Amino acid sequence: MSTSVIIIGAGLAGLSTGCYAQMNGYQCHLFEHARHPGGVAAEWKRHGYIIDGGIHFYMGCRPGQPDHDLYRELGIYQAEQYLEMTTYGRFLDPGTERLLDVTQDLDQFAEKLKALSPEDTAFINKFLHGAKAFSGVSLTTSMEKPPDMTTWWDTLKMMAKMRKTLRYYSKWYMQPINQATKELQHPWLVHVFEHLFLPDVPVVFILMLLGMLMDRNMAIRKDGSGGFARALEKRYLNLGGKVTYRSTVEKILVEKDRAVGVLLSNGEEYRADRIVSAADGFSTLYNFLDGKYISEQLKEMHEKWPLWKPVVLINYGVARDFLQEPSIIFLKPTSNIDAGYFTDNLYVIRIFNYCPDCAPNGKTLVQVMVESAWQPWKDLREDEDAYRAEKEKTAERVLKQLNKVWPGIKDQVEMINVATPHTWWRFTRNRQGAFEGFAITDKIFTTQVKRTLPDLDNFFMAGQWVVPGGGVIPTLLSGRHAAMLLCRRDGKPFRTAFADNPSGKIERSLPKY
Repeated sequence: MSTSVIIIGAGLAGLSTGCYAQMNGYQCHLFEHARHPGGVAAEWKRHGYIIDGGIHFYMGCRPGQPDHDLYRELGIYQAEQYLEMTTYGRFLDPGTERLLDVTQDLDQFAEKLKALSPEDTAFINKFLHGAKAFSGVSLTTSMEKPPDMTTWWDTLKMMAKMRKTLRYYSKWYMQPINQATKELQHPWLVHVFEHLFLPDVPVVFILMLLGMLMDRNMAIRKDGSGGFARALEKRYLNLGGKVTYRSTVEKILVEKDRAVGVLLSNGEEYRADRIVSAADGFSTLYNFLDGKYISEQLKEMHEKWPLWKPVVLINYGVARDFLQEPSIIFLKPTSNIDAGYFTDNLYVIRIFNYCPDCAPNGKTLVQVMVESAWQPWKDLREDEDAYRAEKEKTAERVLKQLNKVWPGIKDQVEMINVATPHTWWRFTRNRQGAFEGFAITDKIFTTQVKRTLPDLDNFFMAGQWVVPGGGVIPTLLSGRHAAMLLCRRDGKPFRTAFADNPSGKIERSLPKY
């Protein structure tokens, strides 16, 4: 009889855990709070439009790359759905009429920057050289095993594989990008470099992104986050797994320091031989388990580490064709707006001109993402009328900014939908609406987190809260790690198989641990 496993959360980590556990002979049952798979990789429908609130781009999906195996194993590589990103994004400042495209041709990008600010040439060259070093690098190299199973010999082998880029994980390259940019003379360059991702991420993180872009290993997906999550769910179900939606876990049942099941909010209990939580980390440790099983490392993380800043998503259904625009635009608005509790003066605009199902023919979904604050939105949610009014005011004032870029757009909008940090919490239960877990700082970026808890048997963790900084590939790999730990617990070899292998033959077998 197969060993039974309950997995909490049908986001990317939970579904990945389920897939790999099913490949290794376990019988899994997923319980998900929401009514659909994907977690923060979510989509929803409004008045003929499909809103993609999740993944901005997919790294490592190009065939022939080491990370591509992960896509094949999990059944999430549908070649016709992926579009190579030739442009990472466009920086736009209507106030100064500046425009800059960040493309795969990093040499061209660098030359444009040098032409604008010759005095910053040394900084630009240093950055470009570092980005090129990450061309051809695999994201899975440093995550072949969970920390619980990594030996000193594994670490030495990993360092040998990373020798081309190892120097970039120290000194200047580990400082926050907004600290490094103090060396720059031109304010526009400061703005661009600080917003290639987030201002407080380490320099090396930006180098990795640009290396992937240059390597033609970054893509968008035509059917969006929803299609990605459904493909992953399909793989899990085809492997024989079971999933129950609209089922909120309240407690993890523990008997004699062994996890034995879960209690749902409706009072139902379900039992299993093993339990994996791919849910919010704080909820898992302090609510599901009442804070009884927690390491010093986890205590420090959840009590002291900064969280990823929550965002407001303002979505507009526009009766307009945006086919000539890049998929991502970084807009510096001409003025601040007194709405939305915004904490950054940058609009990350996604133009879904590549997604045929996101909007009716000849129309486009335009989405604006802005960093915001958790507490004001949480407090405002107590007053439904005030909450709705703030969302409407935010959408109206942001639209005025967009109208300066695309004149006439304000009269072409036929659908408006606003998702707040409270929206993210309501659907995912992620603490304070932090949709990617902990913030990416130098310390957090390099921290390895064990996936088991002291003195609690039969319990494992997966998801972005145990791979600080999150991201698609690390989150999916955390699911693989959970399955590897299950196999180690039960003294069996860990195996994987490609979803597109017609014979169903096991393609790869890792040694028994």
